[in-house]
Amino acid sequence: MRLTAKRALAVGGVGVIVAAVVLVVLQFVPKAAPVAAPVGWGPLPHRVRVEVWNASDMTGAARLGRLALQHAGLDVVQSANADDSLRGTANNRIFVRLGDTVGVGRVIEVLGGADVEMKPDRTRIVDLTVILGSKFVPPIDRFNSSQ
Repeated sequence: MRLTAKRALAVGGVGVIVAAVVLVVLQFVPKAAPVAAPVGWGPLPHRVRVEVWNASDMTGAARLGRLALQHAGLDVVQSANADDSLRGTANNRIFVRLGDTVGVGRVIEVLGGADVEMKPDRTRIVDLTVILGSKFVPPIDRFNSSQ
């Protein structure tokens, strides 16, 4: 099919119209704002994606850690048991994956402490990897025992 000047003008006109519609629609898309957190937590400046791995022998620790971190306003994208290379870890650990430490303080506060390591890994889709060690105390137990 040969592209004539008339057809080229029509295709170009349609392209301009599509671009204009896209620009108008983008005006109504909400801009990135601080991520709201539940009552008692201040907002984070942006979404913080976290993965939680259970390296302890406690059944369900990853689920408990996930729920506590989600309640604190963090976006937990996955949680499961840690692989064998992390088993036997005593302390909770936080690996900073993309260089941004936003959220680290909140994780430490929720978990009651953790060792922090810069462990860049651009293949992961998370900002932070949280390893729950054998000394992990579920937040609900920690808060109940402090009253």
